[in-house]
Amino acid sequence: MRILVATDQWFPDVLGGVARVATATAQGWAAAGHDVVVLAPRQDGNRDPEEHPVEGEPTVVRALPRGLLPQTLGDPLWTRRSAVRVGGKGFDVLVAHTCTTAWGLLRAHPRLPLVDVFHADAAEENRYMRSTAPTRRDRLAASLLERPLRRLERLTLRDADAVIVLSEFSRRLLTNLAPDAAATALRVPAGIDTNVFTPEGRRNARARLGIAPSTRLLFTVRRLVPRMGLEYLVDAAASLGDLADVRVAIAGEGPLAFELEARRRRLRLEERVELLGRVSDEDLPFWYRAADLVVVPSLAHEGFGLVTAEALASGTPVVGTPIGATPELLESIDPRLIASGTDAAALSHAIRNGLEFTTRDLRERCREYAVSRLSWKIVLPAWERALESAVRGRQVPEDRDGLRA
Repeated sequence: MRILVATDQWFPDVLGGVARVATATAQGWAAAGHDVVVLAPRQDGNRDPEEHPVEGEPTVVRALPRGLLPQTLGDPLWTRRSAVRVGGKGFDVLVAHTCTTAWGLLRAHPRLPLVDVFHADAAEENRYMRSTAPTRRDRLAASLLERPLRRLERLTLRDADAVIVLSEFSRRLLTNLAPDAAATALRVPAGIDTNVFTPEGRRNARARLGIAPSTRLLFTVRRLVPRMGLEYLVDAAASLGDLADVRVAIAGEGPLAFELEARRRRLRLEERVELLGRVSDEDLPFWYRAADLVVVPSLAHEGFGLVTAEALASGTPVVGTPIGATPELLESIDPRLIASGTDAAALSHAIRNGLEFTTRDLRERCREYAVSRLSWKIVLPAWERALESAVRGRQVPEDRDGLRA
């Protein structure tokens, strides 16, 4: 197949789940022999917008500028313009990872089938960001963008030939937004590289990172933004003061970094809680491997949970809040891994229990679950089938441009 992908995030420019899924699927399709072109955001100072790949890799066109114009307004227009420019290659199917880029693809190529990957309800996430924005200006900006986002979501979900959700939680969000699309949406989970995220060499991983054998390491990697619940993880660390040799390592960057540092100092947790900043792709598997537990303290909008999946593949149990898709991943392994709530007390209780009942058997079950259900070797064929189904469903091209006016 000839596949045109549009995404507002690309890895490793962005470390979030959308970026990782968009990048991994495009690379997987290209490695499987498909001709893949990706419209992705530009990098700072990038004058050559196209990255020419070697055989078996996608062609990445850096088409979406980042500047003063909000992505909600700019990405649809730039995606449409760029999709028209590369349209001569004769694509079989379009794939969009956001409603903004989906609209651009639909307007550029109305005769081609579109697969819309519904990661989250963008308007609801925008509303949550507005509620946690630190300034009045930020809240106003978020408020102005909510209506256009909702409009774009409804239009793209109406006109998409197929919709993919990563979890049943995402399907429930979709049901509230577009019940007809939710009823026919295909649930295809995100995948992970189980050859990279592996439990092999745990002792060596600890030695590499300077972690003593007696240390009980709690690790998480998150964007430092309010919905990740990291403030409650720091507070939970304070309530675990009676446990010897507990260390909390938080990896990631974001606007909450200053507040987390201030909180750590105020609670006198400098020796117990460490803010690692951005951890390299090379080092990240070692942190997963070395941890006794990985903690995912999300407060909202956990559409799938790649951190959870990567930790499980590393043979490391995950304590998570009962938010989003996290329970879907943890319930069948051990329901005790799911905290009763999102506050510090609930996290602290779940962490204490997790440290007590983590055994070699539990680690092996975590690994087995990830390998059998979440490996890209298992998951990617399902993504391919979803695209092939959309192509087969469009047997007679029709001009739907009038519906999208």
